[in-house]
Amino acid sequence: MPRLILLLYRALIFVAVWPLCLAARNHPNFKGTLRQRLAWTLPPVPRGDLVWFHGASLGEVKALAGPIAAVRTRRPRVVICLSAMTAAGRQAAAGLDGVDLILPMPFDAGWIMRRMLRHLAPRALVIAETEIWPNMLVAARAAGIPVALVNARLTPKSFARYRLVKGFVARLLENVRILATAEDNAGRFRALGASATDVRVTGNVKFDAMPGLHPERVQALRESLGAGARPVFVAGSIREGEERAVMEAVAAARREVPDLFCIVAPRHHDRIPCVADEARRHGIAWAPRSAPDGKADLLILDTMGELFDLYGVARAAFVGGSLVDLGGQNILEPIAWGVPTLHGPHMGNFLWALAVMRDYTREVADAAGLAEALVDVIRHPEAHAERARAARAALEGAKGATARVADELLKMIPA
Repeated sequence: MPRLILLLYRALIFVAVWPLCLAARNHPNFKGTLRQRLAWTLPPVPRGDLVWFHGASLGEVKALAGPIAAVRTRRPRVVICLSAMTAAGRQAAAGLDGVDLILPMPFDAGWIMRRMLRHLAPRALVIAETEIWPNMLVAARAAGIPVALVNARLTPKSFARYRLVKGFVARLLENVRILATAEDNAGRFRALGASATDVRVTGNVKFDAMPGLHPERVQALRESLGAGARPVFVAGSIREGEERAVMEAVAAARREVPDLFCIVAPRHHDRIPCVADEARRHGIAWAPRSAPDGKADLLILDTMGELFDLYGVARAAFVGGSLVDLGGQNILEPIAWGVPTLHGPHMGNFLWALAVMRDYTREVADAAGLAEALVDVIRHPEAHAERARAARAALEGAKGATARVADELLKMIPA
């Protein structure tokens, strides 16, 4: 049965790849990459022991940054190849130190993967999270290339789908080293037939990926805001559909705490006009962050790269993408600063963070709940300070996965 499923998969890929090339040739993720994805154009390969890392998109590439740096530090002569499916992932890869070769992810057809693996001749293949590409894994095993899944995770939904073809998946995972983020994920891989000796819990490298804290920058930021000694609330990474609820909450909170100073950071800058419209509708004096006004009660973040440090200014923070069903954003950024952190109920993309932080953050359901929680934090800071300190300690305690992952990867790469 596993062989039959593989044959059916190969037939499907063979039929699908050509119309996909036609349909996606101008898509930002595929434009200019089709010849490489088909292995018609092969890149020049630097000399040395090459390790092929693959991350699907931006989040996975960021997760690989730490392990890549750790491997490169301990084996300086290793050549790092990093592939990504999306343009955002490849752009992020270009910004990483120590990456020698960046590729678009080849199409998972048998002849393509065999040709690419022969050309790259990697000493190991390292895949982020749960990119289970059948022809890639089969070709790697046939070529004797060791494979590892790092930061490996399986959601219950994905697990249920994979169980329908358990025998096939077990065959694909044969001799694959699975470095799982947590025991529940490790258990799901074992239940799919992965060998217990190949599955290890190394933790989540994303906890190690937090930027460093720079209190001196925070003090300079505070002085530049025009907030004086007023309590600051930061609503970060606000997504489309949340603007009205967030501004309703800000307006309601300011009626209870009139000196509250707010910073709203849209996730995408094209939503700035919508936030500004909502501020005007609620009668809140606002200014862009790029041109702060001493009379403003709210700044709309229109600059790049400041949000993390701005969380350090906050008395309370809300992390967006969570009042609407968009998967949430990174709650660890305000937590790293020891700031009481609020979020909505839709945190599906960050369940890994909530698994550690659930006891320390506060979930709100709507604008009224956000306003109530915000006022409570501002009025009773000491009551929330202990929880915020505990959250920060939990974050520190969750770190260390990068070193453990690097130890496992180095076992796969000949010295």
